Amino acid sequence: MKRFAFRLEAVLELRRAAEDAAKLAFANARRAADAQAAVHAGLQAAERRAKDDLAGTQRAGVIRVADLLIHHSFIASIARRTAAAKQRLSELEGETLKARDAVVAASRDRKALDKLREHRHAGWVKDGLREEQKALDENAAVVAGRERG
Repeated sequence: MKRFAFRLEAVLELRRAAEDAAKLAFANARRAADAQAAVHAGLQAAERRAKDDLAGTQRAGVIRVADLLIHHSFIASIARRTAAAKQRLSELEGETLKARDAVVAASRDRKALDKLREHRHAGWVKDGLREEQKALDENAAVVAGRERG
């Protein structure tokens, strides 16, 4: 019996490669989003510390106007950076969702071809078994014919 050959094997390999590329892109997008989330969290913590420091200084009593302006300027600067980091994080999370959707689509496409390949392979096996049974039946008929005659 000849070897099984799936005519769409090259397409299946392309689908597998596309799925692997999509998985890599998703991993990179997830890694970038995680890194940006850490940056955002660090800026939020720095903003809280700066506000706490200002509140502590104000509770202590004597604070110069220049120091107060410097604190407010610093807090405003961190707040702007935090907002920018949050915006970038939102963008990266959107890219991550798109990359995840691409992985799901690529996986679905590959699985469809895998299923078709399995179906065709099962048909090939069935045909092979049928041919083998036919050959066995013919041999049995020849042997039975010899025994009678």
